[in-house]
Amino acid sequence: MKTVALGLVLLAMACAGSKPATSGSKGKVSAMDAMGLTPPDSPWEQMSVADREFYMIGKVNPIMQELFAGHDAEEYGDFDCVDCHGEEMREIDFKMPAPSMYIVPPEGTPGHRGMLSTFPEAVAFMEEVVTPGMGKLLGIENYTCAGCHPSEAPKKKKPKKAAAKKRKSAKPKG
Repeated sequence: MKTVALGLVLLAMACAGSKPATSGSKGKVSAMDAMGLTPPDSPWEQMSVADREFYMIGKVNPIMQELFAGHDAEEYGDFDCVDCHGEEMREIDFKMPAPSMYIVPPEGTPGHRGMLSTFPEAVAFMEEVVTPGMGKLLGIENYTCAGCHPSEAPKKKKPKKAAAKKRKSAKPKG
């Protein structure tokens, strides 16, 4: 029922046409203004895969697209699912953190200090806007960078041994 209600709200918003700008955009109501930074009706962990997908597409993606584009329109103007879930999103069933995302080293490590000095604006944006916003949207308290970013390089899979080793042929008798 919640899925149907959200769908009707989104359909009504889409069909409502242009409205006075509240975000300075081209006559459109911003996703943030329209839907707010609020959690889903049901806890994230209890939502079905279909409800999670619908919520991500209908609410999380438009709001995050707006936030990222507001931070850097040139880089994130075409923000979509791949920007958080990675190119391999379908192969990994949208599991997070996405292995291909930028690795955020653990706090206090030389790697973390290097990241802070190399990307101060990006880190501030992530810490002050993205992480708390995503936590609110998912209804997860103390949401951290590790929700989207790995903290270490993915472990390389060991090559699988051949299912059946070649058997040595029996020595001919004689």
